[in-house]
Formats: sequence, structure tokens, C-alpha cells
Amino acid sequence: MTKEIPVHRNQLGREHKINDSVDYPQSNSLVIGVVRKINPKMIGVRRIGKNGWGSEKNKYPVDCVKLEGPEVTMFIIKNSGETK
Repeated sequence: MTKEIPVHRNQLGREHKINDSVDYPQSNSLVIGVVRKINPKMIGVRRIGKNGWGSEKNKYPVDCVKLEGPEVTMFIIKNSGETK
């Protein structure tokens, strides 16, 4: 029997899926990341443009906003190889 993946939605009712681009809070700012893991209560997100320790966080689905559009694609392309 396979394990069922939970369905998580944000405040607007949009479903979060693996590899979706999201905006989420970190400290006093918002950062853009990608959904890497779906846990029973939270989603694992990895910040775009930051490689290293602590770049992957667990966030509640209602705290993340799903992003779409050409601006997000350009941001991902521009910052995908960046190391801070």
C-alpha cells in the first residue's frame, strides 16, 4: 500500500505541489523558493539563489503564496546559479 500524499492549500485555495514556486516569510522579509517536500502538516521549501546550510525550511501551507508568470521564471533563471 502506497502512502497517500496530503493536499495542502494556501489562503487563496490554490494547491501546493512539488516544484511549485512560492513566496514565503523568513525573518522580516519575503523570499522566493520552490516546494521540495510535502509533509503531513507542512511543506518543505528551498530558497532560490541560496545554497548552503539552512536554505531549506518547513513552512505551513497557509503562509506560502503560489507564484506564477514570466516574472517568476526570469527570477528563477537569473538566480538559479547564485551562491550567497
